[in-house]
Amino acid sequence: MRSCRSLLVAGALASLGLAACSGAGAPSVPPAQIGLQSGDLPDGLSRCRASGDIDTFLHSLQGDSLAAHDELVAAWKDMQRRGATKAAVTVYAVQPAACAARLGSGPGASVTSIVVEFRDGGAAQAAFQRGVLGFTTPSEDADVPDMTRGAATGLGRSAWVIERTTQGRALIVGLWERSAVLVLFMAVDADPLHAKQAMSSIDGRII
Repeated sequence: MRSCRSLLVAGALASLGLAACSGAGAPSVPPAQIGLQSGDLPDGLSRCRASGDIDTFLHSLQGDSLAAHDELVAAWKDMQRRGATKAAVTVYAVQPAACAARLGSGPGASVTSIVVEFRDGGAAQAAFQRGVLGFTTPSEDADVPDMTRGAATGLGRSAWVIERTTQGRALIVGLWERSAVLVLFMAVDADPLHAKQAMSSIDGRII
């Protein structure tokens, strides 16, 4: 059975290019401190042990799920070639098994943030247009159901959020760029209000 994330990528975000220039330099707050924190989510969602610096997270996945490890390694290397300098992956989940699964596809409710710092705003903006892990940005004239874009997301002009149900699972995915930082956010079967509040909290820590 195809994962909910694969279905979302294939069905909603197959084609994608929204441009908004940014020349800001990298922020002073490291990616691990920008990403999800314990106060962002309600009780019941526990922080996965390997959350934090991407190298630490990848090392954990190497022992738990080689497929998930290889997918994230490929994405990280591609971003590094395009100007990424630091990254952090943080996962909160109800079931421990979700900590070792492909991001956004494990059992039970989970919320994930991937925060990537780039050398400058131009590189981050290009990465926003290109996308992360198959989630990319639709062109301005593309009509993508259940998607909110730009300032309406509350995350700035270079942003989109999609919210829908796929095979009985509730999905919220957001991608945005601000101040040379790119954030991919995924919530599966999580309370929508808390998920959106968590996105806002993450965005607020980008300074």
